[in-house]
Amino acid sequence: MIPSLPSRGKQLLESPFIWLKEKAEMDRKRTGVPSNMWYVQGKIYDLSKFLKEHPGGENFLKLTQGQDITEMYYAHHLNLDKCQAILNKYYVREADRVQQYFNFDQNGFYRTLHRRVGDYFKVRDKGPSLSMKLTVISVLFAFCLTFGLTCLYQSFWWALLCGYTLFVCFGIAHNFMHQGPKQPLRYMSDLLFFSHYHWVITHCISHHHYPNSNIDFEMTSMEPFYITTKSRLPNNRFLPYYINIVFGFISTLQFISTIIQIIKGEEQLRKEYLIPVIEYIIIYSFCLDGALAFKLFMAIQCFASFLSLKYPLIIHRNNFNYSDGSTIQPSNDYGIYVIQTTTDHDLWIQFPLNMFLFQSFNHHILHHMFPTVDESRIPEIHHILEQTLKDFNLQHILKKYSFLELYKSHNELILEKS
Repeated sequence: MIPSLPSRGKQLLESPFIWLKEKAEMDRKRTGVPSNMWYVQGKIYDLSKFLKEHPGGENFLKLTQGQDITEMYYAHHLNLDKCQAILNKYYVREADRVQQYFNFDQNGFYRTLHRRVGDYFKVRDKGPSLSMKLTVISVLFAFCLTFGLTCLYQSFWWALLCGYTLFVCFGIAHNFMHQGPKQPLRYMSDLLFFSHYHWVITHCISHHHYPNSNIDFEMTSMEPFYITTKSRLPNNRFLPYYINIVFGFISTLQFISTIIQIIKGEEQLRKEYLIPVIEYIIIYSFCLDGALAFKLFMAIQCFASFLSLKYPLIIHRNNFNYSDGSTIQPSNDYGIYVIQTTTDHDLWIQFPLNMFLFQSFNHHILHHMFPTVDESRIPEIHHILEQTLKDFNLQHILKKYSFLELYKSHNELILEKS
């Protein structure tokens, strides 16, 4: 079991950089990795001279300096032969201790699947398809249209519809956030109160590589408001009554937290933090009523926040998946662990329709294992996953559900622990 970090239960209103600091301290104790270097599968590397040459941008490496980045290394790089040749140039020494979160055995399930997926994309594009590009245009148009109609008619119905299109915008942003810091579409998440700069830490680094664990920021940060990896919490008997309201305001709470950190001098003001403020000013310029403008603006933000949090939790937190304290024995193989903590559903709903309905998360298992593969390409490699499971006699762990089954299981989990 992965140990908890000290800030657990206080993370919702704290800077995600505290999580990074605590994770680095824990990795230093586990592996002996120096604060200015990086640990990858038993070896210490000094990548400081490689930062500007890194194809994925220097931000990911800067944020994870002094940490074990083994999971990130494998999940984000499909051509391991090329990457390993580069990595070898920056080798420093063997690690003091080898204590990895997961096993990446050469002949294990995940590494085998990784090789096959890597071979598949050697001759194919893993980036955005034409369908994805057209979807981006459609979603942005839908958001601008509904936002404009909200301003024009000052209607809460239009505001809610705009909130839904913002939920889809966030799904698009999520897809491109994983494809590097040079992707301008990552800024679509800043239309919502969720800063893409923070989500690189809380989602791309934390949640993606340690789902449902004690260091999954997206799970532990909502304690004590939501049942996560602890078996019971003092106020959980009221959970079914207030949790959806909490989901609606979490993005607002994180935005307020960011403002407080800027005032304290703990974080610098970034230009994208002003995007939601500009949205409010635009609404106000139409209705010239500060209170009404604020209500319309918050209707958009809260509905998008609710959808963006409620749905992902349903596919991770249910009675079918592993989390700390459950009866399921977690695997040390990274790929099997991802399957144990993540659930696909309704696979017959393909891109682009699933982007509008589910942010493409109904094909979520392979996205967790290979986040740099564009969401529109994920269905192409599902047959590789099924064949690899068959070769390892693991077909039984890949369960297929409908959204309604997952929703029911999620509610049962909440009610039985509330």
